Amino acid sequence: GLLGGIGDQGLDEVGRGLAESDRFQGFFIIGCGLHMLGLLEEARQYLAYVASAAIGGPPANDQLVAILMVMPMLKHRKQWSSMVLISDKAREINGGNWPDYTVPFTKGMAVCNLGRLPEAARCFQEAIDMNPGFFQAYVEYDKTMTALRDFEACRKMAQRLVDHGGRWVNAWQRPDHFLSDPALSSRPWYDAKDFPLARALEAGFGAIQKELRSFHEGGGAARWGRVGQAGDRGNDNSAHDVDLISQGEWSEIVLLGDTTACKRNGASFPETLRILRQHSEAAECASMQLGETLFSRLAPGTRLRAHCGPSNMRLTCHLGIDVPSGCEITCGGESRTWTEGKC
Repeated sequence: GLLGGIGDQGLDEVGRGLAESDRFQGFFIIGCGLHMLGLLEEARQYLAYVASAAIGGPPANDQLVAILMVMPMLKHRKQWSSMVLISDKAREINGGNWPDYTVPFTKGMAVCNLGRLPEAARCFQEAIDMNPGFFQAYVEYDKTMTALRDFEACRKMAQRLVDHGGRWVNAWQRPDHFLSDPALSSRPWYDAKDFPLARALEAGFGAIQKELRSFHEGGGAARWGRVGQAGDRGNDNSAHDVDLISQGEWSEIVLLGDTTACKRNGASFPETLRILRQHSEAAECASMQLGETLFSRLAPGTRLRAHCGPSNMRLTCHLGIDVPSGCEITCGGESRTWTEGKC
């Protein structure tokens, strides 16, 4: 249970001869003192004794405080079931109401780790209802509802934070990491002329297209990897992106990532790599596993779900290479088409 296998024998020695009420008070004071000294493991023994006691044993306020102090320790130990139990106990002690917005949030994290996603989403929503500016609860709610494939619920909840005036400024852009800085604008489209990398890609379009066609003519067509199955990026982004495929097939050839496969791919695209490596925003992102440069291909009829990147500190740049008619991309509600040779 909450004592984590330490047992009651040591605590009995400390509390020997004390009435139960005095023991609760004494253990609570000792636990708080040890906690203040940073002796968290020692503090946990005493605080868990108070937190796990039957309701009505310790003073209600002391038991609530003990629960709030113990919960992060249980999270650190990944004792998810115990976290759920004392979260519910805190609510019961407080007359059926959450004593603090962090309690339903913490319970949500626990039940999420136990695989109970709908219950986790409800907990995160309750935390948001109590504190509409609680950013991390929005992030976890979004992750949970994304896993449940309820993207409309994700956007509706994100709009609450936008309306409240939190970090996100648009319900369509809700990354885990969002830097709130006036120097960073949030808009769906940017002018390629403002970015040296985009200008360089457009200037080198002829060579890039030629290398890709030569790659195919030399048998490279079989080396396209399906998004979500190829491990060429060197991070988990591809595994995440497979969930974005609503229908059809999405494949890629990664040039700048963090795996040996990228070196093999890059050997067929020397001029393309020369252009990319002149721009640190492409080369260094890949080496730091913050982003990749790749050829991306959508089979006819493919549709991708609405999504955004993991951070607002970088932009995605597309260079149209082979663009059939009828292709379209929508960002922030504004649709555009690709043009060959243009970013």
